[in-house]
Amino acid sequence: MTFAFYGGKGGVGKTTCAAARALAERVSTLVVSTDPAHSLGDALAIRLSASPKRVRPNLHAVELDGARAFGRWLREHRRALGDVLEHGTWLDRGDVDALLDLSFPGIDELVGLIEIDRLARQRAYSLVVVDTAPTGHTLRLLSAPDTVAAVANLLDTLQEEHRVIREQFARMRRPEAADRLISLIAEQARSASARLRDRRATAFHWVTLAEPMSVAESRDALAALGRSGVHVAEIIVNRALPPAGRGQRCPICDRRRADEAREIRAVARTLGRGRRVRVIPAAMDEPRGVSALERIGRWLVGRPSPLRLTRTRASPSAGLALSLPKDAATIAPASIDALRGARLLFFGGKGGVGKTTAAAAAALSLARAERRRRFLLLSTDPAHSLADVFGSPVGDTAKTPAGAPRNLAVRELDAERAFAARRDEFARAIDEIASTLGSAIPYALPSDLLELAPPGIDELFGIVEVLSARASYDTIVVDTAPTGHALRLLETPAAAHDFIHALMRVLLKYRSVMKPGTLAARLLDLSKDIRALRHLLRNPSAARFVVVTRAAAVPRSETERLLARLTRLRMASPAVLVNALTLAPGRCPRCRASAAAERPEREALQKRTGRRVIIETPLSAPSPRGVGQLERWSGAWTMSVPMRTTGKRR
Repeated sequence: MTFAFYGGKGGVGKTTCAAARALAERVSTLVVSTDPAHSLGDALAIRLSASPKRVRPNLHAVELDGARAFGRWLREHRRALGDVLEHGTWLDRGDVDALLDLSFPGIDELVGLIEIDRLARQRAYSLVVVDTAPTGHTLRLLSAPDTVAAVANLLDTLQEEHRVIREQFARMRRPEAADRLISLIAEQARSASARLRDRRATAFHWVTLAEPMSVAESRDALAALGRSGVHVAEIIVNRALPPAGRGQRCPICDRRRADEAREIRAVARTLGRGRRVRVIPAAMDEPRGVSALERIGRWLVGRPSPLRLTRTRASPSAGLALSLPKDAATIAPASIDALRGARLLFFGGKGGVGKTTAAAAAALSLARAERRRRFLLLSTDPAHSLADVFGSPVGDTAKTPAGAPRNLAVRELDAERAFAARRDEFARAIDEIASTLGSAIPYALPSDLLELAPPGIDELFGIVEVLSARASYDTIVVDTAPTGHALRLLETPAAAHDFIHALMRVLLKYRSVMKPGTLAARLLDLSKDIRALRHLLRNPSAARFVVVTRAAAVPRSETERLLARLTRLRMASPAVLVNALTLAPGRCPRCRASAAAERPEREALQKRTGRRVIIETPLSAPSPRGVGQLERWSGAWTMSVPMRTTGKRR
C-alpha cells in the first residue's frame, strides 16, 4: 500500500488534483480528505461522510471526521490516560476527567493519520490519496508525530514516580495499562513519522498556482518540509491559462498569461530542482463531478505533458487591470460602511478565495476613511501572506507599510512565540513556589501541563496578547487561516477557559501545601482575558466576521456551511464579500464563459446568505499587491443591501 499526499496553499486546487488523481488510477484506491472544512464531496458532486463511499468499482472516497476519530480513540484509552495524569500530578479524578474532555496537542492529527491507516486496511487498498488542508494545517498534520512523541515523553515522566513506588514497595514490575498506553502512543508516533518520511511508501505532491503569493508560500512550505525530513517529489502548477486563440486579445487574460509564464519559469528554475513539474491547464468551467475531474486526471498520471507558454506584450509595467465596465465609478464606495465600528473584524472563508487581499484592502480603506481611529491588521494564519500582499516585509512587530496611512499598523502573529512566553512566565512562577517549599516539586504543575493544552491555544494566547494592548488600537482587522483552522480559533476560547480553570482548581486544592503567589495571579489574569475575549466574540456590535467567497459552486457550498457554524457560535456575520467577479467580459471567450457561470452563483448567494450585505469585487490581473493597487482595487468594490421581505417565513 502506498500513500500520495496533495498539499498546498488554500484555493490552489489540492482537492481537485487529489480527486482527479484518484479517478485516473486503475488500482484499488481510497481518496481521503483531512481538511476540517471538507470539499471533496463538493468536488466529486457526491455526498460523503466519515465512512468510505463507493465512487466506482476500484475507488472509494471518505471525508475524515477528526473529532469522531479522536472520540473513538479516547473512549478506548481514557481510563489508562486518566491513571497517568492522576499518578503524576496533583489532579484528582474529577480534574483529570475535565482535562480529558479537551483534545491534546497533536493527538487529534495523529489519530487522523491512524484513522487513515485503519480505513485503508479495511479493504486493502493499493493506493491511498490524501487531500490535506491548506498549508498551515498540513504542516501541523505532518509535525503531529513529533508533537505526540513529546507528549508521550511527558506522560512517561508523569508515570515514573508511580512506577518507582510500585516496583519498590509492591514488588510489581509488570507494566500497567497506563505504561502500555504510553508505549503505544510513542510507537504510533514513531511509526507515523517513519511512514511520512519513507519515499518508497509515501509521495508528496505540492500544488501551486502560477501567482507570486502562491509560489512564495510554496517556497516557505517546501523549506519547512525539507527541514522535517519530508521529501516533495512533484510540483503541480495548476490552472495555467492555455494560449489564446487568434484574435482573442483580452486585457485581463493576456496579463495573466504573461505573469503566469514568468512564474512557471521561476518554479521550474527554483522549486523544480530535483522534482517533477507538471503544468495543468485551466478548464473553461469549474471542474466539478466525475467527468470533469477525469479530464484533469489524465494530466496527473504518466510523464508530465509540457504546456506551451504564451509570449505576450503584457508586462508588469502594464499596471493593474480590472474587469470593470468602462463607465464604472472607481471612487471609494460605501461598501466599507458595513465594516465600520467593530473592535474585532474577522475575514475568513475557503482557502484561495482572497481573504488576505480583501482584509488588507478593507483595513486600508477603513484607515483612510477614519483618520482619528487606530487600526491593526493582524494575520493569524500559520502560513502568513500579508508580506506578499503588501510587497514589503511584515513581522511580529506591528509597523506601518510604506504608503499606508499612519493610523494603520500591520502584524503577522508569531503564535509559537506568544505561547512560549506564557510557558516561560508560568515556569518562573513555579520556581517561586519550589523555592518556598525548599525542595524540587515531585509532581507536574501547570507549566508542565501546558504541554497538554488543547490545540490552537498558541494562536489564542497571541490574540489575547494583542487584545491586552487594546488601548493602542480602536479596531483590529484579523486575516484568518482557511475555514477549518479559523473555526478552531473561534472555538478555542471555551476549551482554553476550561483548561485554565482546571489548573486553578489544582492550586486552590493544595494552597495549604504550597503558596500559589504569582502563578495564581497569572492564571487569574489569563482567565479574565479569555473570558473577556469570549464575551467580545459574542457581541455583534464589537466583533464581526466577513465571509469571503467566490461565485462558484464549491466555495459557495463551503460558505453556506461556514455561515451556519458562525450562527451556532453566536458570531455576527453581517457581510459576505464575493471576490474576483468578471464584470466586463468583453469579447474574450474565457471571460464570457466565466461571467456566465458566475451569474447563477451570484444569484444563489443573494438568496441563501440571508439578510446580509453583499460586497462584490472585480477580477484583477495581477492580484492587487502593494498599497496603491490595493486601494485602487477596493475603490471599485460595490455593495448591495438585501431587500426587506414581507409575509410569513417559509
